[in-house]
Amino acid sequence: MKTNDRPVSRTDSPDWIGAGRMAPLLALLALAAVVVLAGCAGPRYATEVRYLPPTSQAGLSCLQGCQTDMQACQSDCQSRRQSCIAGIGPQVDAAFDQALRQYDAERRVYMRERQYYQLDRAMQFGLYRDPFYYGYPASFWFTDRFHDDPPIPPEAPSREAIRAAVIDQECNIDCGCQAAFDQCYVGCGGQVERRVVCVENCDGEAPVSRIPASPNSGPNDRGGAE
Repeated sequence: MKTNDRPVSRTDSPDWIGAGRMAPLLALLALAAVVVLAGCAGPRYATEVRYLPPTSQAGLSCLQGCQTDMQACQSDCQSRRQSCIAGIGPQVDAAFDQALRQYDAERRVYMRERQYYQLDRAMQFGLYRDPFYYGYPASFWFTDRFHDDPPIPPEAPSREAIRAAVIDQECNIDCGCQAAFDQCYVGCGGQVERRVVCVENCDGEAPVSRIPASPNSGPNDRGGAE
């Protein structure tokens, strides 16, 4: 009687066959998830501004006064910003000290969780091995991932980052220079046209909506508008 002495390969294992069949399915599911997420990205809009100068010489001369007032407003705004930055030292120190205390507390929690994690891994080593571990690939349904992800250490605070955040919150204020210039521009007989246009993730022709030159003015209140 003749026997079959063909060595058993890994592809003869039912687990190996099942894992091989699951790989394309998992790849298709991952691709479908990427496509769905890409389709969920909504359009992004930006405001486009166009200035139409007045046609009369008096109106053009009037615009020079608008430019002068705009430059004076911006210069005053910049001076106030620099004065604010010069005096934020105590606020930055207080915010940095608080961030350090929070970091120390989170660091202690991290060290305790790290010890638990190392102890947990040491106690589980060799107890939850896949029965197909020796000589065969792991079956796709098997896992010994209990507490497999180590704790993430906290990030130390940065004084420069805290200083930038305080400046942005306390000193970067809107002085209203641009709004005042637009009102002056319209008062001189010019037109300020604003419209919202799609700039990213636009599907076909993006809708465009026009915004009045000022909150209290309509399309016919802009000094010679259409």
